[in-house]
Amino acid sequence: MASISLKKVTKAWGSVVGVDAIDLEIKDKEFIVFLGPSGCGKTTTMRMVAGLEDLTGGDIFIDGERINDVDARDRDVAMVFQSYALYPNMSIYENIRFPLRMRNVPKDQHEKLVREAAAMVELGDYLERKPKALSGGQRQRAALARAIVRHPRVFLMDEPLSNLDAKLRLTMRAQLKHIQKRLQTTTIYVTHDQIEAMTLADRVAVMDKGRIQQLGTPDEVYNDPANVFVAGFIGSPPMNLIQGSLENGTFIAPDIRVPGAGKGTLAKVTLGIRPEDVSVAKDNGHVTTRVYSVEPTGDQTLLAVNQGGKLLVARADRNYRQAIDTPVSLNFDTSRIYLFDAGSGQRIRA
Repeated sequence: MASISLKKVTKAWGSVVGVDAIDLEIKDKEFIVFLGPSGCGKTTTMRMVAGLEDLTGGDIFIDGERINDVDARDRDVAMVFQSYALYPNMSIYENIRFPLRMRNVPKDQHEKLVREAAAMVELGDYLERKPKALSGGQRQRAALARAIVRHPRVFLMDEPLSNLDAKLRLTMRAQLKHIQKRLQTTTIYVTHDQIEAMTLADRVAVMDKGRIQQLGTPDEVYNDPANVFVAGFIGSPPMNLIQGSLENGTFIAPDIRVPGAGKGTLAKVTLGIRPEDVSVAKDNGHVTTRVYSVEPTGDQTLLAVNQGGKLLVARADRNYRQAIDTPVSLNFDTSRIYLFDAGSGQRIRA
């Protein structure tokens, strides 16, 4: 297996910086997810590890070996792409076998290795079919088997589930996690989907503007966000972020007054609170407003109100129903409030 080290890794195109001096240590056997919006640098970083992009600055090491000048084919990494990248004229068997042929693995080992890889992704009965005869989920599993078959040092996965429907993504997430833990192969996984990141990762590198904004376990980035970007990006629905002021520990904004939200006095501050920590109050609460929308989702109801031109979302009981424009009062769990500096966006810690 392999540990990976990124030292001041940078990628720029003229004056445009895509990846900005990233430092990162990836442990042997770790499943790490690069998470962020389009253009944040996550795919470019992974492609530099793969050898598909040249570095503008910095160094990349695999197991202590500097690989900046090592050809992609000699880095012993395997990629799984969003587009499957299967050869349409080949059977699934030959698609999975292809890396073995390219790396001159002895032919007498091919049958065993291909069938082992196919069995891991439950494609043993489909090896003679062409890709066009398989569903999207089966094609993605074939692409995964092709990566698995030669037991590389590192798996690199570039949004491999984004073309699948919601039910297939759920199934494939479970399979990916099971296979990675079984093989114990170091894995870098790129996605913009925070649900994938939270469910798959040992650690998540949340990226924006070419930099890692926060690195930690899924629980750490969810429960202890470092800044406004991480707080607003992680979570579904995302954290409520409200502009206001702090006066002797009381947060004040239009139609909102929350005693005990923090300490001291600040003219400008951003309060963050997750929807699950906002509840409907029986009497006067921290927020007095009107219902903007009610969205039953089966296991819960999402209640949205208009606060200063932005939506504030609460998670209500599954049976909660109210008409639009009905007066409503909400309470914040003050033990679950986050405060951020209004200028820098960084977390204010007590």
